[in-house]
Amino acid sequence: MNDESDSNIGVPIGKSRKIGWLTDKGKVRDTDEDCVLSSSFGGRFDTIHLFVVADGMGGHAKGEVASKKAISSIPSAAIWVDAFSRITTQKLLDDNNWKESLEKGIKGANDRILEYTAEHPEASGMGTTSVCAIVRGNEVTLANVGDSRAYVVSDTKPIVQVTTDHSLVQELVDKGEITEAQARDHPSKNVITRAVGLSPSLEVDTKNITLKNDESLLLCCDGVIAHLSDDDIQKIVLETPNPQDACRKIVDMTNDKGGSDNISLIILSKPSGLGKEVTEENKEPQEEMKAIKMQNAELQHQVQIVTHDLQEIKKDAAVMWAQQKDMLEELKDIKKDVSDHNAEPSTEEKEREEMRAKKNQLKSEKDIIKQKEEREKAQSEPDFFKKGKKLR
Repeated sequence: MNDESDSNIGVPIGKSRKIGWLTDKGKVRDTDEDCVLSSSFGGRFDTIHLFVVADGMGGHAKGEVASKKAISSIPSAAIWVDAFSRITTQKLLDDNNWKESLEKGIKGANDRILEYTAEHPEASGMGTTSVCAIVRGNEVTLANVGDSRAYVVSDTKPIVQVTTDHSLVQELVDKGEITEAQARDHPSKNVITRAVGLSPSLEVDTKNITLKNDESLLLCCDGVIAHLSDDDIQKIVLETPNPQDACRKIVDMTNDKGGSDNISLIILSKPSGLGKEVTEENKEPQEEMKAIKMQNAELQHQVQIVTHDLQEIKKDAAVMWAQQKDMLEELKDIKKDVSDHNAEPSTEEKEREEMRAKKNQLKSEKDIIKQKEEREKAQSEPDFFKKGKKLR
């Protein structure tokens, strides 16, 4: 059960991602109700992958039938394989709305399962969870319903779950009522709140992620999660470069720890040849990379110094601007005072003006008195004297 393909878009030249997948009935179930699909389209230098893990719900009637009907509808896998094997990847490349494609496929599977249970009442209640991915190079589109999961496994960071479960315990975790560690052993950990094939109305979660060149992608059902911790999964993936071998080790460890449910998973490895080991062949490029990193670090340090200096200059400029603003305000006040001063006469000028007015008034009064005295004098002279003056 191995389907290995190359995908070189977005990864270093000469490197490629490999695919491994496996499904197992476990140690308790009599049948394997899970189903896995891994299909690849296109050529060596532009390959697009479709991955599906469908987990027929344990305890429901005809779970095996439900999961296999889901696989046949994502969307119409047989048509995809036939069409894109003949026309390369052109049609697939022209349609990049993978979220819509996966959502339609899962809803199509939902309709097919409901049609089947309507025709076969004995299968009522059967259903399946599902996690799906379309991958081109490092670009990944995901869709999920139920508690089947997608993980990103990194060389340098802890493993990350990139889908959200539709389950009762996940709702309790989201509300803060229990921790993720408590959710693993919670008595209601198997109660799911959303599944394919149970209702005509189905909501599908979709998202896009971008893998880094040191990251692998893992899709799995809850049969893996029930027995293995995140650390267990990451350790196996990192220590086992061949993804098919890693799938086998995960299945074996799950069975060793009880194998209480069916076990299904797909691993898309990081690009081959990008491990941490140093060989004579890749030693020189690594030394060059170290030198480049040192140069980048020095440049970043210089940028930090310049940034700090600029910040100090900005602070000084802000202070100077504030001072100039204050000076401008002071100049405005001075101008206003001068203007007011020029508009109103000074006290001395007022006093001089008053003195001139008084002098003019006194002169006028003297002239009036003099004229009055002359009139009175003229009136007091005898008539003959007046006549004598006239004769002369």
